[in-house]
Amino acid sequence: MYVSLLIGIAVGVGAPGVKDPPKKEESIIGEWVGESMVRGGKVRPVPEGGITFKFTAEGKLIVNEGGRGEREVGTFKVDSKKNPAELDLTPPPEKSDKPVLGIYKLDGDTLTICVSDDDGAVRPNKFESPDGTRIMLMTLKRAKKDK
Repeated sequence: MYVSLLIGIAVGVGAPGVKDPPKKEESIIGEWVGESMVRGGKVRPVPEGGITFKFTAEGKLIVNEGGRGEREVGTFKVDSKKNPAELDLTPPPEKSDKPVLGIYKLDGDTLTICVSDDDGAVRPNKFESPDGTRIMLMTLKRAKKDK
C-alpha cells in the first residue's frame, strides 16, 4: 500500500496542470478620448469641445475634434510585438507621402502615444516630448460605452 500511495502522489504531482486560458491581447481598436498632449516640451490644451480618436478594425484612423463631426485622417498599423510597441500612421496621399512614426503603450483604459511630427523623422524610442522637438506625447482614455 505504501508503494501504491507513493506512485499515486508522483503521478498526481507530475501530471500537467490545467492550463490558464491564453490572455487576450490588448488592442488599440476602439474609441479614445484625448486627455492631454505635450508637443516640443509644451503642454497643449485639449481642443474646445474635446477630441476623440477612433482606431477601426479595418485600419482606419478617424478623428472628431471639437465635436465638429468625424473625419478620416488616414490609416494605421501597429506592431505590438516590439518593445515599445510601434504605431505607423499614414495620412491620405494628398496630405503627405510619409508615414508618421510612433510608439504606444496600453495600461488598462489608458493609451499613451508618442509620435514624431517631422516628415521622414526617426521613430521616438521614449515616451517623452523634449523641449524644442516636434515630438508629440498624447494620453488618451478609452471612451465609455453607452448602456
